[in-house]
Parts: sequence; C-alpha cells; structure tokens
Amino acid sequence: MTLLNLLITRLKGLFRRDAVLKDIEEELRLHVELETQTNIERGMKPHEARRAALRHFGNVGRIRDLAYDVRGGGKLETLWQDLRYGARMLRRNPGFTAVAVISLTLGIGANCTVFTFLNSILLRPLPYPDSGRLVTLWEHPPA
Repeated sequence: MTLLNLLITRLKGLFRRDAVLKDIEEELRLHVELETQTNIERGMKPHEARRAALRHFGNVGRIRDLAYDVRGGGKLETLWQDLRYGARMLRRNPGFTAVAVISLTLGIGANCTVFTFLNSILLRPLPYPDSGRLVTLWEHPPA
C-alpha cells in the first residue's frame, strides 16, 4: 500500500469512524457465518456450528479492536484526540495559557535574535576573497 493510500485510509477512519466500525462488524459477521456454514456442511447442528465457529474465530471484540487499529485512524486518531484534549485544558485555564504563550513567545524571539547575531558574526564567511586565509598579525615590542 502506498503512503498516499495509507494516508487516505487513515483520514477516512478518522473522520468516518462509525462507517469504518460498521464495515468491520459486517466483515466479522460474514466470517463467522461462513465458518458456521462450513461446520453445518460437516454435519454439526446449527447452534453447535455457530458456537464452534465463534470459538474457532476467537475473541470478536479484540479482533474488532485490532482491525480498527489497522483500518481506522491509527496514530492520526491518537494525535487528534491529544490535540483536542490539550485545547480543552488550555481553554479551561486561561491564566496558565497566557503565561505559557508569553513564555514561548519570549523564548523563541530571544533564540532567533541570538542565532541571527551569531550567524552574522561567526557562521557566515567574511565578504573577502579567500577569507579562510586571512590572518591577524600582532607585533610585540621587545622587552
């Protein structure tokens, strides 16, 4: 599966969660029905065939959760939940939000200023040809 197809599938799972869960439920039901039909053809009674199919299939709830991890929103859904939770907490505490935003603003601004200063002085080469060969001579008077 290409990366683009995977992203489209994850976004579909994120925004249409109910449709994906319904699709998974239908698929699981069909698998159990097919196994039940196979057991009936082997000579089991219908209620025994269904019980054996469910036992053979395993924990349907766990399988549904695993299938949703694969076909649903995945990490994108977790990120979306975390962002919503963070927004709710920031809205609940406006004083803390203001202090956090001001602190981040000042920190980022100071970092940019210091980097700009150091970049212009230390990191960029001097505007002379062969600037790496420039040297400074000091003359010491005889003692």
